[in-house]
Amino acid sequence: MTKIITPLFLLFMLCCLRVQASYSGSFTVYGDLDKFYPVLFEDKSWDSHRATELEIGRSNVHENSDWRGSVIAKFNYHTTRWGNGSNFIDADIRQFSPYSGPMIAGWTDATSGNSLRNIIIWLKGGGTTYNFTTEVQLTPLVFDNVSNSLPYQEPGGPAHTYKTTPDAYVNSSGVNSTGGAYFAGGSPNYFNGNVGIGTVDTYGNKLAVNGTVRAKEVKVEAGPWPDYVFTPAYRLSTLTEIKTFIDQNGHLPEMPSAAQVAKEGLALGEMNKKLLQKVEELTLYLIEKDKQINTLIKQMKIQNHKINNLKKQ
Repeated sequence: MTKIITPLFLLFMLCCLRVQASYSGSFTVYGDLDKFYPVLFEDKSWDSHRATELEIGRSNVHENSDWRGSVIAKFNYHTTRWGNGSNFIDADIRQFSPYSGPMIAGWTDATSGNSLRNIIIWLKGGGTTYNFTTEVQLTPLVFDNVSNSLPYQEPGGPAHTYKTTPDAYVNSSGVNSTGGAYFAGGSPNYFNGNVGIGTVDTYGNKLAVNGTVRAKEVKVEAGPWPDYVFTPAYRLSTLTEIKTFIDQNGHLPEMPSAAQVAKEGLALGEMNKKLLQKVEELTLYLIEKDKQINTLIKQMKIQNHKINNLKKQ
């Protein structure tokens, strides 16, 4: 039985082929193993009004040499081409190289002053082979003084040469987004690792902020609360002892020095406890001084009464 292929069926098949089509290849970055060299990738989907999707991969950590490194990275990008806007470069990277360091050191849009379509990705050299897959056919251009000479002069822009260390924004184990994140849902958002805002170094803290923080209220769990100052067993230092300590150390007892705060910062909960402790101690000092003052006032009244009687006599 002869099958009749309709134009509609052909259109459907062409659409399916277009969705499933992909192009793959490999390239090698030469130069030195301790340097990252610029590799140009074209934004071939620009005229199709789509972002270009690029995958760069090395599954075998021992390819080229023992423990050279592995990387699975996805780049989704759209170039500005001389100011058209809507440009971004988003990356999702997982890279592992315990001895020779990361495989990817950074990326940039190389079209701010020209009408080309190139982005630059800096990749580890030393004869390292990379595989790539895209939905559109493109040819990587490597600038390592072997395949092409350094530096790469961006038309209308700066000259680009190798890097020796990865840029600070490179996340070797997750997502790098050009834009911001907005979550409209009301459910809790969970972060298992440490979070840095304005800084990539959290110094081991769950949250590190390089800048100011504004909030309507901050709750800090701190205990035990220093009401023990008011118990009979609490020993209150004498003012003479406190003066001696201040003369020797330049700060109050049990309080951090200026040098310590500059180096380590302040633990907000612990500092509030210490401040309240000092306020409570100060209150006890004031109560004691108030007793002494009242005793002196009574004594003065008695003495004044005696003096007045003597004057009358």
